[in-house]
Amino acid sequence: MFSLLLLSCSLNILGSPINKSVQINSSRLESIISDVSLLTLGSLGNLSLATEVGKYVGGVLKSRGYAYYVLGPLDTLSEDDDDYFYRVNKSPFITADVYDKLATGLTAAGIIPVFDGRGKIDTYLVSSLVSRKLTYPVIVEDEGKANLLRNMKYSATFIIEEEEGYIFLNAVPVSLYWMISISDASNIRKQVLLNSILFISEGEVQVRKPFSKSGVVVYSSDDFVIEEAKAIMKKKVGPGRIPW
Repeated sequence: MFSLLLLSCSLNILGSPINKSVQINSSRLESIISDVSLLTLGSLGNLSLATEVGKYVGGVLKSRGYAYYVLGPLDTLSEDDDDYFYRVNKSPFITADVYDKLATGLTAAGIIPVFDGRGKIDTYLVSSLVSRKLTYPVIVEDEGKANLLRNMKYSATFIIEEEEGYIFLNAVPVSLYWMISISDASNIRKQVLLNSILFISEGEVQVRKPFSKSGVVVYSSDDFVIEEAKAIMKKKVGPGRIPW
């Protein structure tokens, strides 16, 4: 709550020209924690693990000098997506919940979350974020997209990325002063990968195959994940929730 208050007070100010020094990280989640993508988080049975992921990612990025992190798109999962792993869940409400928890971890580590508002957006997801007061900064293509989101009651800082740097349309860059120690990545990764295993039906173990209609779906080929998947196949029930 304190982080949200600080952001809302700090960001509601005049716009700024292109800023070449602002540090916004847009790395994919799975490039920071191997095999842990947004879709992995959207498959968790225990969504609170997303907060621990956020703390770890935030700790790493803060130690590298970043102030902002692009945590995900303003869109939900659908079968016609070009990139399934850059979506959380087909449900806008679960997507908003995961974003809420991931953002909580990031802000606890001193990193400001940013949404990716470029391309397709899900109006129900935007409404869910507004109702939760999760109006973090958004990267948009242009002022027109910013106005579209404003018309949807999404009042926040809007950012445009140019070759020379970032333009903050209605604010200037800020940073959070605190930082935390970096947590154990291997333990968090193991918990997430095991808790996101999906039992669909009898069949084969499916590794990173979204929209599978049978078998057990896992997000890593690591031995400990495959062994747990085989055990789940016998039990016919898994800890994860199917995100599609």
